Amino acid sequence: MKAFVHFFIYVLTTLCAILGFAQTPQTTEIAIDAHLLGDLYTSSAKSENLVIIVPGSGPTNRNGNSFAGLKGDSYKLLANALVVQGLDVFTYDKRFITQLKLNIPIKEEEGRFEDGVNDLALIVDYFSTTYPRITLVGHSEGALVANILANTSTKVTQYVSLQGPGVAADQIIYDQVVKQLPALGNKVLELNAALKKGQTIENIPPMLQALYRPSVQPYLISWMKYNPSIEIKKIKQPTLIIDGDKDLQVSLLHGDLLSKANPKTKRITLKNMNHVLKQIEKDEDNMKSYGNPSFPLHPQLASTIATFILTSN
Repeated sequence: MKAFVHFFIYVLTTLCAILGFAQTPQTTEIAIDAHLLGDLYTSSAKSENLVIIVPGSGPTNRNGNSFAGLKGDSYKLLANALVVQGLDVFTYDKRFITQLKLNIPIKEEEGRFEDGVNDLALIVDYFSTTYPRITLVGHSEGALVANILANTSTKVTQYVSLQGPGVAADQIIYDQVVKQLPALGNKVLELNAALKKGQTIENIPPMLQALYRPSVQPYLISWMKYNPSIEIKKIKQPTLIIDGDKDLQVSLLHGDLLSKANPKTKRITLKNMNHVLKQIEKDEDNMKSYGNPSFPLHPQLASTIATFILTSN
């Protein structure tokens, strides 16, 4: 019977998408506070479900773009697709992005990984009086941010790890560096070991200065305290792990680690989906899609998320 209900909801959400029962999404800018801004996507049909898309690393904005070269509109496309499925969606700019736009000086040395968790808590609190069901969809590094908040929040009803890493930051940094600079592998291990102990570091090789600059070390220390494969064990809400087999940044191994750490989670791997949520048929198009919004969102992503949310309410 339960399987039939799941199938019925899947068919219903698919029909809504195909036939256009949900109206064109409407977008309203919302200010959680003066420096925490985002877009609320809704339709004329009232929804009790809100999806909050938690952005990935660096200066990724509410649309999934950044001045570092991302121009694919990934979050904007996903938000619109989820509204068609009957869900309201909120996407947001990280606090420092707004501060940069306002020319407010940013003290990098004061940044901590927990800042993102605290801001997400403010967003959840803001919407909790309007939406009885709130799902956090954390993308890439945002998956860990969302996971940490979900572990302590009674207002979060579901959690989706969307291409979230399964290892801690020190391992992520090591893996990235040795791909380009294998000779520095041992030095990276040494530096990371000190940071994991809460110690700041000196005598940084010139080629690693940007990565380990003194002003960013407090953030790295705070980030390295968390291991996604440990945090996901703590979660009590229904959880979905989504990854894509064309992801060049977060391999399927990470999904393996997360699902193994918490066997109660559900995992779905989408064929031909890359890290910026696009459908990629040709390998040479993978990186091109990062800067081109005309590449389509993976056609099964929104329905996969919507089906999970509606069947686990």
